[in-house]
Amino acid sequence: MKKLVIAATLCLLVTAAAAQRRKPCDLFGTVYFVKDKLDADFTVYLEETESFADLVVYREDNALYADQRGVWFVTDRLGLAHYRVYVENIKGRADFTIHYTETRSFAGCN
Repeated sequence: MKKLVIAATLCLLVTAAAAQRRKPCDLFGTVYFVKDKLDADFTVYLEETESFADLVVYREDNALYADQRGVWFVTDRLGLAHYRVYVENIKGRADFTIHYTETRSFAGCN
């Protein structure tokens, strides 16, 4: 029984570490914004200008079309999300910066 508990704990730690190592350029899909930083897979800072952002994000209206880098579908249901994201107010505390665009073709990394 102890081995099973240890194995399950290690599996969860490896999964969490893999999520943190992911690059901003690889992020796409369904996103859920959390209110607590400890619940987030990533923390982001909303950059005012596109040129200074690490990732330019396009908000897709349909989850099925959020299939390219920087294209996010924002959901209000945690169970449907690929990633949990926390919006940080201080730039230095964020994992990376994002800027929202209204043009899908502009989405992706800078």
